[in-house]
Amino acid sequence: MKKKQYDLNFKKMVVAKGKEIGNMTAVARQHELDPKMVLRWARELNRKDLDQLEGTSIKQAKFIPTAEDYAQLQKENEKLKKLYAEQALERDILKDLLKKTNPHLRIK
Repeated sequence: MKKKQYDLNFKKMVVAKGKEIGNMTAVARQHELDPKMVLRWARELNRKDLDQLEGTSIKQAKFIPTAEDYAQLQKENEKLKKLYAEQALERDILKDLLKKTNPHLRIK
């Protein structure tokens, strides 16, 4: 069974009629549509700007990283590597100190 696609103007008209009478389910049945689909259309139309809507569905803008984004990620990565190395060094120092002060405790 092929999925039926509705254009944006039809969706707007159905949602507007549903808001006008205050009953989306009744309007959906009147147009022989699934009530859940009409409620979803209403949420989408309320949530998004109408300029961002396409006739069949909502398109989300793709994130395209820039050179600045890469540079920022590299700086953050270097900072995290240094922090990890410092913590590993501190942990090793504490293990050695614990072994020297308490030789009966064997830490692996």
